[in-house]
Amino acid sequence: MATLIFIFGLVFYTVYFTSITNYYFLILWFLIALPLSFLTMLLFYFLNLPFIYLLPSNHPYKSYMMRSMAYFLNHFILNLKVKVEGLENLPKDGPLVIYANHKSYTDAFALLEVLPRPVTLTPKKSVMRLPFISLWLKAYNVFPIDRSNHRETAVELDKAVNTVKNGHAILVFPEGNIGNRLDQEVKTMKPGAFKLALKAAANILVVRYEGNDLLRKRAPFKRSRRKLTLMKLIHFDEIKEFSTHQVAELVMSRINTKHT
Repeated sequence: MATLIFIFGLVFYTVYFTSITNYYFLILWFLIALPLSFLTMLLFYFLNLPFIYLLPSNHPYKSYMMRSMAYFLNHFILNLKVKVEGLENLPKDGPLVIYANHKSYTDAFALLEVLPRPVTLTPKKSVMRLPFISLWLKAYNVFPIDRSNHRETAVELDKAVNTVKNGHAILVFPEGNIGNRLDQEVKTMKPGAFKLALKAAANILVVRYEGNDLLRKRAPFKRSRRKLTLMKLIHFDEIKEFSTHQVAELVMSRINTKHT
């Protein structure tokens, strides 16, 4: 949807401005049409927000709009090509928490583009201060993490548990922060991040990110590539007696050994 609106706007504005002047200015109008098309796409999404707020968190249209936006950002803004393996390991329904290593601010966009199932996020509280992005994320029932406020985090955790129990998957980066971009190995994970899966009696899908992690130095002029590997599902019955530390060790081991 986002890509279609952007391309339609690009063609429309270029043709329209050229028609009221002449074709000598075609390149100029094309360059002007680029930001106008982008703003048109953002306006469309902004006008959709009231409707998005009313829809259930796992409604197909709601997830389609999110995937559409992720696809647009990856291909037209970040110049990012995403390859995915192991989609057969993704359950179609049921309680699910997705845990992944964290190498880039684009990690969530990369996964949202390729995952054919509604997924919500756990962004840092600071992200929720960004004007348009905060409105969009609130419409998708995200669960912001504020490590300086344990009481608020506990409240958000309870909400997230109910969301997972209702079948809406949640993506979590248990490292807490972005790790060394040039080191593919995960060094530590915060055990508290795994309370969500244990309390919600959820299966765990481990995702490993590989590829060019210095995208911020390449986009948008140089193509970056990311590979996502969805590993074999960890069923809740396998970990129901585990502590959060044990689950953290299991997930970290799978990512570091590329265990599929």
